Amino acid sequence: MLVSPRFTAVFRHLSSRCSPLLYWLLLGLASPLQARSPHYALPNAEAPVALLPVGRATYLVTAHSVLDLSGRQPVLRYHSAALVRCALATDSVVWLGTEQGLLRLSIRRKQAAWPARLLALPAPAGPAPVTALVRDAGGVVWAGIGGYGVYQVLGNELQSLLRIPAVTSGLATADSTVWIGTNLGLHRWQHGAWTRYNEEGVANHEIPDNLVEKLLLDNSGSLWVIMSDAITVFENTTHPQTSPGHLPTVKYLGRPGNEIYSVAYLPGQGHVFATAMGLLLLPAQPVGELAHFENITDRVETPQVLVPLTLAGTAIAGPCLLQVDARQRIWVVQAGSARVWRRQDFRPAAPRPTTPPRT
Repeated sequence: MLVSPRFTAVFRHLSSRCSPLLYWLLLGLASPLQARSPHYALPNAEAPVALLPVGRATYLVTAHSVLDLSGRQPVLRYHSAALVRCALATDSVVWLGTEQGLLRLSIRRKQAAWPARLLALPAPAGPAPVTALVRDAGGVVWAGIGGYGVYQVLGNELQSLLRIPAVTSGLATADSTVWIGTNLGLHRWQHGAWTRYNEEGVANHEIPDNLVEKLLLDNSGSLWVIMSDAITVFENTTHPQTSPGHLPTVKYLGRPGNEIYSVAYLPGQGHVFATAMGLLLLPAQPVGELAHFENITDRVETPQVLVPLTLAGTAIAGPCLLQVDARQRIWVVQAGSARVWRRQDFRPAAPRPTTPPRT
């Protein structure tokens, strides 16, 4: 249980003036009140990379560290000298994609520091940045390696699967598909074959931009393809009863150049985006112009469509992770801070006061 100093002071004042029975009632009340919004002050100010739930444990990977958030205080499990670009976890291993290659960390919960092993690229390749990590439906780990392409991890070796110069990101979806973002379009691996989506594509294999900057997967199962000049959504069709409804392809969210860090779907509310402009809500039942958006040149930019959100005492500044856990709580992780919120904590921001125009 994490208790704020202010709450502790008030609690001690009340407990010093009450009977032993009331004291224990207050103590029992403190746990559920404080458990609603755990807050971790992280020991560094590094940008978050990934939040990895493994059983009852939660591991946070930052630009140079792996932190265990299972207890009251974060525990440093590994420090990487090389910059960490991506990460994923299995029951016994945390994989780190770094600027110098692929690291395999053995999870040893009873050890303060975890042993690491570097997996070498096949000759003649030397150290190279790992820019994407994916675990497919069969449990196989995939790695996107800058300058070389996409590899599968088979035992202690890396086997080439797709030769392509620049891999920007990768994700696996519930339909047993692996998606790879590149500077030459979006690549989809399904049923043992590749399909490429690009600007020059035909039929259903077209996307509005070849430069895929990042891939984001929300908790409804929809895949968000963030490109240099557009945003496309591949909606989850495996569970249509939980689908948030049609999501259009748009040019940008908020304003041109607004960076999107992560996205979460809140049932009954809509999609929440962590962006350079702060938290923005795309309502579940859009109104106004968004109701008839179909063409890829349409834009989600008006204040009637995107709703700014606030969290008490929290401002989005720089890269931010939004992630919904198994208890339907929303983790908000930034440099130096990780906090857990409930859906009802995400509230519309108060409108800014306007100054009447001069006459």
